[in-house]
This record gives sequence, structure tokens and C-alpha cells, in this order.
Amino acid sequence: MTRLSVIVKHWTPAQWDALIMQYLPSNVLTDKFWRGRPGPCPICGGQDRFTYDNKRGRGDWVCRHCKDGEPMAGDGLELIRRLRGMSFAELAKELEGTRPPCPLPQVARPVTPKAAMSDEAKAKRIQRVWANAAPLVPGDAAMRYLAARVPGLVAPRPSALRIATMDYYHDGELMGRYPTIVAQFTLPDGRTATVHRTALDPAKPAKAYIVTADGEILPAKRNDVSALPTAGGAVRLMSPRDGVLGVAEGLETAYAAHMLFGVPTWYCLNRVLLNRFVVPQGMGIHTLYIFADFDEIDPKTGKSPGMADALALAKRVRNEGLTVHLHRPMVRGTDFCDQWLTANRLQGIAGQRAVCA
Repeated sequence: MTRLSVIVKHWTPAQWDALIMQYLPSNVLTDKFWRGRPGPCPICGGQDRFTYDNKRGRGDWVCRHCKDGEPMAGDGLELIRRLRGMSFAELAKELEGTRPPCPLPQVARPVTPKAAMSDEAKAKRIQRVWANAAPLVPGDAAMRYLAARVPGLVAPRPSALRIATMDYYHDGELMGRYPTIVAQFTLPDGRTATVHRTALDPAKPAKAYIVTADGEILPAKRNDVSALPTAGGAVRLMSPRDGVLGVAEGLETAYAAHMLFGVPTWYCLNRVLLNRFVVPQGMGIHTLYIFADFDEIDPKTGKSPGMADALALAKRVRNEGLTVHLHRPMVRGTDFCDQWLTANRLQGIAGQRAVCA
């Protein structure tokens, strides 16, 4: 263990904050700095490229375009060493024998609380995002993505999905602009609660691969703000047929289940919302198909999370007097999109053999 490691071994995150306050100039220690927003880099001087996130509780930071044009990151000691032009041995000598930074209560972060968005503002934002997106048309990025994820897909063109080019922000930083599937999440009474976004790769039919300068892989799928509680709702991909409807967790899974079972299917975004799904009144639905993800067993609960939520939904809907059919994939750890892709692949192999024969 190095001398520096011994010195800082028992420091708390707030003590690392206090150390940083001792060394960095006041023009860097702004409200944006303490909130983890991009700002000026104390090392290279570049604007809006340095972020202090203290994510490991060791004064952690990243500059996305530092000296020599390369990303740079480290803990508080690395920041001070680079800022002062010191070696680790010199920094250890300076810190050795000194008292640890100020106690926790004395480390004050000048954070300005972010104003909460009102429900009315959230509703307007959702309406704006939806209005600025365009209906799907053959050959667009969304249709190409769905065709790649669910090969051979045949389904009505969904009015609940649209396509837009949208900015992707992370911690206030623009990560890029991506073609984006915008999904309308509708409550049982017909109101829109939120829109869900799936960022796509601009060049190929796949989800976007978005990664920060310090290596964090960001989710391609995200909800926007929610103007209303989301429990009970779903993205309505197609109309129920003859009183029959299916529900699944995700977009691709819903379409794959539709191809496998021939049932018009909606999706609920995740297993928790699948559990809370409410069959809308006034649509004549009397039979519900539930297409569960066959998740691995959670060692803490001894249950498959996807199956547990699907079973809870099935029990509740049966008690409401509806007919329920619960289906799961054949292989644990998969969903129906995986099953459809496997079936499609095997069918292709069988076709090749038949041609060879």
C-alpha cells in the first residue's frame, strides 16, 4: 500500500470534497461543479468539458477533451497532482502528518435546488415531443430496426409509435443526436401518461451505443417525464381482435409474441408495469394473453422476476372475471423475442438444407 493510500484510506466522500476545496480555484468551484455539471477544466482550461461527480467517493472527475486532446479522469489526488504539477511522492509528503480535511458538517456545497417541473409543464412537454415526431413509414429507421429485431414481422402499422431525431442528454451534456422511436404510453382511460424513447444507431438497424468519456454505457431506452402515474397503462401497438388482447414487457417481445401466437399485443415497458396493467373498459376485451419474460431465478427471492409479476397479473385479472392465458418462452433466461429469433434462424437453416438436398 502506498503512502498516499494509507493517508486517505479512511476518508469519507465529504472529506474528499473538502480536500478539493482547498486546492481548486474559486472560479471552478461553482454551483455547476458541485452538481456534477460540465464546466471549465482546471487542468487544461477548456470550457464545458470537466465534470466532478465524486462517483466513487474519492473526489472523482473526468475531462472529456483534456491535454493532448485525449479524455482524462481520476480521483482527487490525481486532479491535485496534475493541477500542481506534482508527483505522487511530493503530494504524499505534503499531506503526510496533516489533519484530514474538515469534518463532514463543515463541508458546505453551494447547491441551488432544481425547480420541480409542474404537472402542466410535463403534459405540455409530452405533447410537444409527440407532436414533433412523425408517423412510421416503410424504410425509416424505426421500421428497419423492427424488421431486424423481429425478422419477418407482419403487423398493422402502429399509431402509438412515431419516429424523430432527438438530442440525447446525460447530466446536462449533449451526447449526440439519434433517430428515436417515440412510444405513446396510454392509461386505461385513454390519457397519455408519458412517452418512451428508444435511441437508434444512425447507420445500422440497432439500438444506439452511447458511452461517456469515462466509459459509462448509457441506456438507449428511456422514459420521458410522466405527467400522470403510469400504473395500469401500456403502449397500444394494435387493436384488440374479437375481445382478445395480449400484453408483454417490451416492444420487441410484444411483436415477437404477436408473430408466434397471432394475438394483437401491447407492451408495458417493464415487468413492474406489466404486473400493474389494467384491462381498459369499453373495448369488449374478455380474454387476456400474458407473454412473460422467463428471467433467471433471483437468489434473494427464489423466484423468476418476470414470471412472478406475470403470475400476479394473471391472478388479478382472473379474479376480475376475464379468461387468462399465461405463456413463457421455452428456455430460461430468454424472452419471446429471443424465441422468435431462434425459430427464425432454425427455419432458415432448415430451408438451406432443403435447398441443398
